[in-house]
Amino acid sequence: MKFRLFFCILFCSVFIQLNAQEQLLGAKDLLASISETYKTTIKDYEATVTWTQEKDIQIGNLWFKNPQKLRIDFTEPKGQVLCTNGYEFWVYIDNMNVTLHQDILAKEKEKDENGKIVVKEQNVLLEAVGFDRFLKDYAIEYQDAKTLQEYTDKNGNVSSVYKFKLIRWRSSQNGFNVIYLTVEPNGLIRKVEGITAAYKKIIFELDDYKVNPGIADLKFEYDPPAHANTVNNFISNQGD
Repeated sequence: MKFRLFFCILFCSVFIQLNAQEQLLGAKDLLASISETYKTTIKDYEATVTWTQEKDIQIGNLWFKNPQKLRIDFTEPKGQVLCTNGYEFWVYIDNMNVTLHQDILAKEKEKDENGKIVVKEQNVLLEAVGFDRFLKDYAIEYQDAKTLQEYTDKNGNVSSVYKFKLIRWRSSQNGFNVIYLTVEPNGLIRKVEGITAAYKKIIFELDDYKVNPGIADLKFEYDPPAHANTVNNFISNQGD
């Protein structure tokens, strides 16, 4: 459970749109250009998501809004919800009747350059949007070839995609040491495959995109069921 929830957070920062670029660019240069383009052109999107971890398969409807808003309403397992508005993070597990809640931004007091006490917000979990983190922490290369390759989605539809491989500079016990990205020329991520230090594989596949539909912020303000038990700051309090 703890690892899955860590991946949910990583997922908030990873699942962004990519825009088409010249295929002859080096992989790192292409990803850097994609990252900057994304920040200015992608406002939000809807999609269906399939999340596979070993034999466990979860399916749901996903909404994302730049920069850090994400919601997944799962149909399998039915009733489960994952949601963040960029300030708070919720996971509602229906079959356990429990809501896991985490504050994402922590407020700390510090002195500014004039000696005045100010309140500064510190990111507890999420990274900045775009691929900035991956450009810093990973070696980036094309997977198999620089040219377009065929990709068949869960519905049997075939499309042309680029494939990237990201290898972490320094191995880590947390997160992913290898990430594979499957991307359409129009910039849509079709598949993210992460490999952990323990060689566990977690796969996200996205289909049925609707780009920039104008999703309201209220979509990401989750109100957990009143009858559910709530566990607050379930990630940051792990060591208490």
